[in-house]
Amino acid sequence: MTLLAFPALAAGCASNEGDFPSLAQRPAERDYAAEQMSPPKVRPPLPADASVGTRAERFIAAARAAQGAFTGAYETAAAATARAGAPGSDSWVIAQQAVSRAVAAQAPLARVSGELDDYAAARARQTPLAPADVERLHAATAEIERIAADQAARIRRLEASLSR
Repeated sequence: MTLLAFPALAAGCASNEGDFPSLAQRPAERDYAAEQMSPPKVRPPLPADASVGTRAERFIAAARAAQGAFTGAYETAAAATARAGAPGSDSWVIAQQAVSRAVAAQAPLARVSGELDDYAAARARQTPLAPADVERLHAATAEIERIAADQAARIRRLEASLSR
């Protein structure tokens, strides 16, 4: 029974009676297919913006200056920590205060890091960045992160020596 019904159904599909939409390819579909088959459009690379490199160097210089200020506070704290007596003693309290000042001396670097992030985001929203500019900003960020990690490690060592 099913085999007999199939030719009748197929004949019904072949009928051109009624107002049905054409299944032929539309012009937009033809254009899309042609676009997909054509080679991709290559855009020329964006030129580097010298001002981005200049700003990145300024951020690195500011981070290194902040590192110098931190180093002074760290050295004072390290000397106080080396002289610290038992927990709760006057020398231990003096060392704790010196370590707190060293921790506070990390703030300028955190400010520089935040300013670099803000600049990079604003600059990227303004216009697309050239690959060289992106690399410069990444390098500046990496340098600042390296300095911050060094400062944090030095503070941890001081705090560990006071907790013994």
